[in-house]
Amino acid sequence: MRAPSSTAGFTLLEALVVLVITSLISVVLIQGFGLILSARTSVENKLVDLDQAVLQNNLLLEPLRGIIPDYPERPSVFAGTQRSLQGLTIRPLRGRTGTPVGIKLSLDYDSGRNETTLTYQETNTDPKIVGRWEGSRGAFSYRDRTGEWNDVWPPPTAEDPPQIPWLIRVEVGDGFPSTFIANLDASHQRRARFSDGPGSGITRKP
Repeated sequence: MRAPSSTAGFTLLEALVVLVITSLISVVLIQGFGLILSARTSVENKLVDLDQAVLQNNLLLEPLRGIIPDYPERPSVFAGTQRSLQGLTIRPLRGRTGTPVGIKLSLDYDSGRNETTLTYQETNTDPKIVGRWEGSRGAFSYRDRTGEWNDVWPPPTAEDPPQIPWLIRVEVGDGFPSTFIANLDASHQRRARFSDGPGSGITRKP
C-alpha cells in the first residue's frame, strides 16, 4: 500500500509567531517614522524662526547702519535716548537707497497689554511697527570711540562729541536674538560747507 502524502504548510503556532514578529517590526518602524517626522518638523520650525530672525535683524539694522551726520540747523541731527532715536539715513526702508531720509525709532510700552512695540517712521510717512514683544524690556544704547556705552547721545559728559556714535545697540524682547548691534559706516563728522566758515554764525563740530 502507498503511504498517504503530507501537505506542506504553516501550523497555527508558526502563523502566530510570524504575526507577532511582523507586529513588532511595524511598531518599531512606525515609531521611527514618527521620530523622523517630528525631527523634520522641529528643524523646519527652527529654520523658519531663523529666517524671521534674520529678516528682523536686517529690517532693524539697515536704516541704522546708514545713519549719516546732518547739518546742525536741520531737524534730522542725530539724537538718542534709551527709548527713542532720530537721525538721517541713506538706507531707508521705504525711501530710495542713497537718498538721505530722516528717520525715527521708538520703543513704546503698553502697560494694559504688557507689550512693547518698536516703531519706525520716515519723514512725511506714517509710522510702522517693525517689532512687538511681551513685557517692558527694550532699550537703545550708543557706543563712542573709547568703547563705552551711553544711555543717551550725544553723551552729556563728553567734550565736543561727534554727531553720530560708532555703534548702536538695540535690546528687544526675550526671543532669539534679543540684542542687535549696528555698526555705523559713515563718517562721524559732517562735511564743512562754505557757509560754515568764519562769520557764518555756525560752529562746526566733529
